Amino acid sequence: MMHHEESMLWRIWKVRLLAFVFLVAVVCLTILPLWQKIGIQPTLILIILYHWTLYRSDLMPIEQLVLISLIQDGIYAYPLGFSALRLLIAYTLLMTQRRILSHQRFLWVWGGFGAFVLVDALIYAALLSCVKHEWVGIFPLLPGLAMTIGLYPLTIWVMNRFVMKRLPT
Repeated sequence: MMHHEESMLWRIWKVRLLAFVFLVAVVCLTILPLWQKIGIQPTLILIILYHWTLYRSDLMPIEQLVLISLIQDGIYAYPLGFSALRLLIAYTLLMTQRRILSHQRFLWVWGGFGAFVLVDALIYAALLSCVKHEWVGIFPLLPGLAMTIGLYPLTIWVMNRFVMKRLPT
């Protein structure tokens, strides 16, 4: 019996470790020089946060979310805890809508993601304004928001096709 319990614990940690490595890779994808050449930077972590919170909340525990956000703070040179506050607010909002959105058709889920990204942009602008002591505004964020919303179907397809098959359930 003890061996079975240990193997279940190891399985949970293995899944969380693989999910964490994938999240770090996604955060690193957003700093590729490709996005600077285009001049638009999508927020790919929001796609994963949205999808996993709706369908696989076991892959997105709060501890992991905070750790990823601290890594993101280091990469983007944000004040420590900036991304954690942003993502925890977004996660909390998603958890309130999880029951409604998880059983909808794809277009409704994608529309819900669009609304989620807009709310997140308002949260981001408000937090950044607090840090800079002046209103930042949401209009400079619109091209990145549009790209993030547009990349949602492709990102989910790639993630479901290649990543989710390798994670045990």
